[in-house]
Amino acid sequence: MRPQPKKPIEARGKVLGGPRPLVCVPLVGKTRREILGEAGNIPAIAPDIIELRVDAWEFVEETPASVSMIRDVRKTVGKIPVILTCRGHWEGGFKKVSDEAKFSLYREAAAGDLVDFLDMELAYGDEKIRGTLRMLENSSVSLIISSHDFEKTPPKEVLFSTLTAQIRAGAHVAKLAAMPRSEEDVLALLSATLLVRRKYPDIPLITMSMGGIGAVSRVTGGLFGSDLTFAVGSKASAPGQIPVADLKQCLSVLYPQ
Repeated sequence: MRPQPKKPIEARGKVLGGPRPLVCVPLVGKTRREILGEAGNIPAIAPDIIELRVDAWEFVEETPASVSMIRDVRKTVGKIPVILTCRGHWEGGFKKVSDEAKFSLYREAAAGDLVDFLDMELAYGDEKIRGTLRMLENSSVSLIISSHDFEKTPPKEVLFSTLTAQIRAGAHVAKLAAMPRSEEDVLALLSATLLVRRKYPDIPLITMSMGGIGAVSRVTGGLFGSDLTFAVGSKASAPGQIPVADLKQCLSVLYPQ
């Protein structure tokens, strides 16, 4: 039995924190046509959850157009849960997006019950995070507080403290990704994940070591307490993601049902 959180999150019939890590496919198209094309493929590849990377959208600064796009994606993918992510450009986002556009879209999507998770960087600080949590109080939407390092993997103690800071800030889900420069870095990421799972056993975690060296973490991370892994649908959103069919096959061996 893998180490699971005591308080898993259920979204549209999927359980984040259940016996098997969820498989998430990011949609990274830039235009309406590209986005709807990716969404149209989702029923066939059947991920557990999808991530809308709106920081890739050409029209992301136009809130009404972005909300309309999310509605269209929701209709296309049906009951598959959706993570709404507007990744900050300082943490690997596709481009710079204004905070006004980002959080306006977050408010509209949450209020309309169009998505199931919002992803927000720890770097925004406690005040901004508290405001977002207040916004979500009367909704079914959960907040992922995240941190990403595309240059390196900090020491295990720093990884641990970062995840701890996310949890203490009020995260419903804590997320951390780092780029390894050695095999030891991958082990540090997995070790930190397990330490956090043991010390903070309640909420779901999402962790990954990126790049080719870190690809193993996308398969085995669940054994150390990570509750979701990202796979390639049409196009990867981060280095080291594995094609969804291959990843599902690997997970079926490690987490038989």
